[in-house]
Amino acid sequence: MTRHLNTGLPFEDWPLQDRKLFEGAFEGVDLFASGPGSSLAPATKYGRKADYGLWLNFLSHIFPDALKLTPGDRVDQTRVQDYVEYLRENCRETTIAHCVGRLFYTIRAFCPDRDWQWLYRISKRIAVKAKPIKHRQVLSLDLYALGLRLMDRALIKANAVGRLTKSCSVAYRDGLLIATLTEAPMRRGAFSRLQIDDHMMRVGQRWCLTVPAENTKTNTAQEYELSERLSSYMDFYLEQVRLEFPGADRHNSLWPYEGRPMTDKMIRRRVIKWTRIGLGFEVNPHRFRNAAATFISIADPENIRMAKDLLGHRSFAMTEKHYIDGAQSRIAGRELATILAGCGQSAP
Repeated sequence: MTRHLNTGLPFEDWPLQDRKLFEGAFEGVDLFASGPGSSLAPATKYGRKADYGLWLNFLSHIFPDALKLTPGDRVDQTRVQDYVEYLRENCRETTIAHCVGRLFYTIRAFCPDRDWQWLYRISKRIAVKAKPIKHRQVLSLDLYALGLRLMDRALIKANAVGRLTKSCSVAYRDGLLIATLTEAPMRRGAFSRLQIDDHMMRVGQRWCLTVPAENTKTNTAQEYELSERLSSYMDFYLEQVRLEFPGADRHNSLWPYEGRPMTDKMIRRRVIKWTRIGLGFEVNPHRFRNAAATFISIADPENIRMAKDLLGHRSFAMTEKHYIDGAQSRIAGRELATILAGCGQSAP
């Protein structure tokens, strides 16, 4: 079988009926839009569009004639079974469960008059049998020390040669984004979209980072206050290091690349690279959130409930999955920064 896995059919190449149905169901911008998915967060809509594109791409290569059918008629148990087997060649069971689940929510919005519970049950059965990957435990303190170590070594090297070289600037930037993501464990997409003028404000000796509602999964703004220690690293970065990147003066992104802002995927790759080198195993940006909650539970178990606010979760019972109030996340972030500062005054 020719491989087209993990590639979705671009939206502009979708059948016209599918495009109209998706726009009507999920892309209403009117405050009073009544589509079934009009109130969903942008990230949720993006996920459904991506996975429905994956489904259409599968059909275009395996069952091309099915694209002539209506969207509802294409989704039958035989094709879904083949879709699952198709995905299994390159995806874990947890990923497959998400793909089938999003297909269910999308096709239910397209064809609400049909019974799609059979599709929902398939996604749940796959999820129950899935064996999640067991990651090595990592604490915020380990990640924080790694970020500080990268910045300090970059400064030592720059002082030795008398200037900020490209490698020094890159290492300092990467160390800062690791340390910042440790104190402010927001989602990777929001982190990559931070803008200096729009999302950063100096308050006394500290920098405050704001995640606007439209950049969160639940349309709820969040704020994080960096420690004085990290804020001093941020000062040097903004004043000198950031400007060493070509084209950084032409955009307002906090995290520059060569001639353009870093994307969330670039940030993920950099974090994985440095954690593999510095810790001996890979840690992706999303695990910084788990690390923060785990670290709080160990360092300050009496205040473990603040992890809910730090991560923006709506309830403590659902701390792993859902999100809440910006002011509370700022307070919780300050508490995390205090714990980090108290656990070690210098990076190992």
